[in-house]
Amino acid sequence: MDERTRTEQSQPIHLPPPDESGDGLTPPGPYERIINWLAGLPWWALILGVVAVAVLYSMLTSEAYRRVIQSLTDNPQSSTEDLYNVVQIVGEPTMIVGRYAGETQDSVTTVVDELLDTVIGTSQVTRTGFLLAEDPASITLRTDGGLVTIPKDRIVDEQREMVGGNEQITLTYIERVTVSGTLTKRTDKTMTIRTVNEAAQTFAVSRVLSRTVIPCTQVNAPGCEEGEYVTIERQGEIVTGTLNTLSNTNLSLSLPDGNTREIRRSDIDRFDVPTLTVALNARSAARSIVPDDEVRIAFVLDTDIMKALDELETLDDVPVPLRYADGQSRVVLIGYGTLDEALAATGAGEADALLYLDDGPDRRYVETWVEDNPRAGVALPTPPRECQKGCKVTVKLNDDVLTGRIEWETDDEIRLVTTEAQYIDLDRSKIVENRRMEPGACALNNLRGCNAGIFLTLRVTFQAYGLALLIGLFFGLLRVQTNPVLYAVSTLYVEVVRGIPLLVILLYAGFVVSPQIRDTFGVNLSDEQEAVLGLAFGYGAFIAEIFRAGIQSISRGQMEAARSLGMSYPQGMRFVVLPQAVRVVLPPLGNDFIAMLKDSALISVLALPDLLQLGRLYVSRTFRAFEGYNTVAILYLLMTLFLSMVVRIIERRTRLPH
Repeated sequence: MDERTRTEQSQPIHLPPPDESGDGLTPPGPYERIINWLAGLPWWALILGVVAVAVLYSMLTSEAYRRVIQSLTDNPQSSTEDLYNVVQIVGEPTMIVGRYAGETQDSVTTVVDELLDTVIGTSQVTRTGFLLAEDPASITLRTDGGLVTIPKDRIVDEQREMVGGNEQITLTYIERVTVSGTLTKRTDKTMTIRTVNEAAQTFAVSRVLSRTVIPCTQVNAPGCEEGEYVTIERQGEIVTGTLNTLSNTNLSLSLPDGNTREIRRSDIDRFDVPTLTVALNARSAARSIVPDDEVRIAFVLDTDIMKALDELETLDDVPVPLRYADGQSRVVLIGYGTLDEALAATGAGEADALLYLDDGPDRRYVETWVEDNPRAGVALPTPPRECQKGCKVTVKLNDDVLTGRIEWETDDEIRLVTTEAQYIDLDRSKIVENRRMEPGACALNNLRGCNAGIFLTLRVTFQAYGLALLIGLFFGLLRVQTNPVLYAVSTLYVEVVRGIPLLVILLYAGFVVSPQIRDTFGVNLSDEQEAVLGLAFGYGAFIAEIFRAGIQSISRGQMEAARSLGMSYPQGMRFVVLPQAVRVVLPPLGNDFIAMLKDSALISVLALPDLLQLGRLYVSRTFRAFEGYNTVAILYLLMTLFLSMVVRIIERRTRLPH
């Protein structure tokens, strides 16, 4: 070995630094990490999210879409006082005094003919009369006001004594009164019910013809201020729209916002509808036109003469201006500055005929002029012809007078409360029966009132899926039993239900099962309960198969190990097998939940106001099928996309380790 070799061997060898990952590879740089991060993003979800935001923005900025969204979401409010619509039966002790005349076991069909006029401040009432009948259920007395029957379960106190040889009976009983309205406030001791709703009208300030301030001395209202209560004479409303129908009693208009309005003819002060009037020169009316003859037709300048001619061709019962013979003739249109000039020229023979089409207040002026000038030489072959459908019309309603409180007023509009709301405070201890309590208006502070549209769809879906999980778990457990009877029953249910369309099951639940339950057990199922029952029963069969597959995917050794530890079969299934099976079946259960959300649209056949049903009603009312069904589809898509992301998150978090 030479000197050079020894020198090279003595020099240290520089090795690359060890890889922290432990696999001997060079870690990726920043560029590679960014590329890998971008590649791992769920681009399909991002693209759908961007598209959804763009679609929602365009929908919310469109007046037509805002109206349909408002309808499909049950017209929610930010806040409301209409918490519940209630009917409460309130009782108050009442005393009645009478003379005992005898007892009988005959049935009594008389009812109490006098009820309390008010619940607040009711005092005891004393009546005197003879006891006519008494049975185990009620007592009937004859009083000066007539017969009174008191059920014995309402009697609070009873005293009998002999007076003048007759037995006098004194009863204190609970007399009932029904209070209906909207519950706006509830405390531990009282309930505030609005028995009369406030009524208000908003209209343009330009319609106000006169205004008279009502002095506070004439207003029975706390906190009255001068100028707050007024009597306003206002000009009749002017409505413009497309004429749908016209009759002698009413008319129907399609308004520019898509709504329809019915108006009685008796409420109309002025009705401006396109009207065609044909007037002829009296001497030329019967003259026949020969070849190369000339027919002079007068019209008023600034009126649509061509539209009048087109309208004339569509009228079968209106003769043409002059009678035509065989051959060619020439028509000359002569314009006049005013209608009076045109009529005078027609009467003088300068023109053979007059065509007048107008949709304003003077639309029937020709008819009036001919009546006022019978010798002018102008004849009307037929009365003026009004448009019957499809034309633009303007209706002015009669002037009216309003009295009420000014709620607010701007330079353009004024809102007048014509009927004040009336409230009554009930002592909750005096309520003897809660006859009805239904959620009121839909609002953020009263979500129980949101019972239509998208809220009904979600509520029915969650309730039905919860019940379907119980049904599916029950029959899924039976499907893995060794008992042949249990296995046969569960298999029969699964195979039969999976072979019947869900729509048929819903109809069966609504029109077969529900009436049977009502007739047999006396239980009336609501339409919503029928829908929940049908959806749950239909999807229970599919969920049962999911649970069966999940249970059978767990190794037999798990149950054997549980039994070897002293557990019974139910304990082993509950504590060992099912917890593992649930983690396996969560993804397909999530997919079934999404499928049920979409299939919930079928409950509209039961007349439930779900998302689809409200969409159909909106389309039938406004004829805006494109916006209506577009919004329904997009709302379903947004809900299913959100649930799909939730299912993916749950799937990742509950995935079994490999």
